[in-house]
Amino acid sequence: MLPHLGAGGAQKVGLLAAAHFAEQGLKVRVLSLRRDHPVKHVLPKGVEVFDLGPDEVVHPWLTNAEDRAFLSRLRRFTLAQILKLHRLAVRLAVSASWWLIDRQMYPGRKTCATLLLCYGIASLAGHRYVRLRKIVEQKRPKRVLSLLTKTNVMCCAAVWDLPVHLVVSERNDPRLQRLEPLWNRLRAVFYRRANVVTANTEGVLQALQMMGTWQRLALLPNPLPGGLSLDRSKALQSQRQLEILSVARLVPQKGLDVLIRAFGSLPESIRGAWTLIVVGDGPERQALVDLVAEEGLSEQVSFQGFRSDPVMFMRRSSIFALPSRFEGMPNALLEAMASGLPSVVSDASPGPLEMVRHRIEGLVVPTDDVKAFAEALELLMLDPELRERCGLAAKATLRSLEWDVVEPHWRSVLALPAKA
Repeated sequence: MLPHLGAGGAQKVGLLAAAHFAEQGLKVRVLSLRRDHPVKHVLPKGVEVFDLGPDEVVHPWLTNAEDRAFLSRLRRFTLAQILKLHRLAVRLAVSASWWLIDRQMYPGRKTCATLLLCYGIASLAGHRYVRLRKIVEQKRPKRVLSLLTKTNVMCCAAVWDLPVHLVVSERNDPRLQRLEPLWNRLRAVFYRRANVVTANTEGVLQALQMMGTWQRLALLPNPLPGGLSLDRSKALQSQRQLEILSVARLVPQKGLDVLIRAFGSLPESIRGAWTLIVVGDGPERQALVDLVAEEGLSEQVSFQGFRSDPVMFMRRSSIFALPSRFEGMPNALLEAMASGLPSVVSDASPGPLEMVRHRIEGLVVPTDDVKAFAEALELLMLDPELRERCGLAAKATLRSLEWDVVEPHWRSVLALPAKA
């Protein structure tokens, strides 16, 4: 279960796992909660992919939006305000009753707290939650894997009293991820329903352990993305182009402003022969384009937009940059390492640091430190032997994420029989 099928690492992992298990003869379905994001990934063959229906259907009272008559518009406006007040009242009721909810909200118990909170989710999430509940009841899945926090909470609520083996997956460090306080509270109680709460890094797993009492906590490592073979990318640094590559959604979390400023601060004698390639799209694109212009880098920074196969850039580039302000285990980093690229990463979250050790697979710098990031880039730009050594070490480290290594973890978490 995914929030949408647009760009994102969780989407890539979910579809990769769906394709892998479908190839083994298992019946796999992929459910997207929204359809307002254009599909950015190749959908796997043999997998049923569907969504909850039109996103504009937020409530049955607000249908016939094309009717522009004054009374119809007044009716829709009035009902919309009533719904807003209703949601506010539900929020206040949930907040006021939290002491009771925290004590009584456990799977298998039918209490006032359970009824209140499940009703609250239905109100806060809107008509989408009602459709999700109906689909789960109709499809009757034996196992459900949900990815990303808000999707996980909705999924826990939808299957709360249903006989489903539920696995939820956190993809970011919850200590750094910024969520509304109410969502943090909802996560703390609804995750009690999950048979397994998972994370893709040990650091995130430790953070989750301190946040509540779960039925089971387990590591669910990202598999090697896209079926990428570690033997396919054999280009030596001498055969690569002088390019620094970053693959990320263009959002503040990814810290691309730090990368651009760091690149711009390098002496022209060092920077002149190099190009910065940014692959990805998002709401911060125009702000980043403006920053590039302010830094006088328009001729040296190239925005490539979203690409479903960024590996083509990784095979020709020389350095991978990950200046994120928080992360889980980014797929782009794994793809870059599998392609033999040395990386410069921030120390914001434990995930990347489990893969990149300083001066072994790449360089690690303090978060939001433009000067330190620039110095790390300069060190790699001036030392092709260091780039080659770190790139080879990165590929060696990635062997622990090939499917034959991580599949036993996935089968255990999903309550699937061991592979014969």
